[in-house]
Amino acid sequence: MGLSPEQDAAFNGIVKRYYEKILKFCVYALGGKRNAAEDCTQDIFLILYENMGRLKDYDKIGGWLYKTAGNISKQYAASLRKERERFACPSPASGTGDGETPLDRIAAGNSIKGEEEQIAEEKAVARAAAEIGKHLTSKDEQILALAFREKHPLKEVAARLGISLSAAKSRVSRLRQKISALAGELLADWN
Repeated sequence: MGLSPEQDAAFNGIVKRYYEKILKFCVYALGGKRNAAEDCTQDIFLILYENMGRLKDYDKIGGWLYKTAGNISKQYAASLRKERERFACPSPASGTGDGETPLDRIAAGNSIKGEEEQIAEEKAVARAAAEIGKHLTSKDEQILALAFREKHPLKEVAARLGISLSAAKSRVSRLRQKISALAGELLADWN
């Protein structure tokens, strides 16, 4: 969806006026977690961009932004809690009963390994990457290649995909969350 020149100018003005305020709101709402707050803020402004055609009075947009920020930050906080619980609690699939968490298992992977163990680990990582790859869309693959493998700046990712910078940031953030969730599921399944 493209914006008219007037809507585009209004959107840019709103971003300049409110971005830092909304970011601070999100940092506070998410308990000081700056990275999550930045992702949350990007999502809020992406929602604004997508709804610019429906909004009438841009001068009174502050209330709408803060209400949206409250709702989105609650969703992010719930997601962060869920992720923290997944890594803080023993996996029922592990069957060890020793209270070992997925983070403990990951940390244990940093020990010195024999050649056979290293080969087995490399095969497991390749298998995990292939399994995660099955769940990625072609758009996900594009973002994965541009932002993560080739490490292009977000502006360049946005330009290559023909989307706004805020949309590129949002897509990169969502892909990061999707891959993290899939990796967490794989860890739980393999233990």
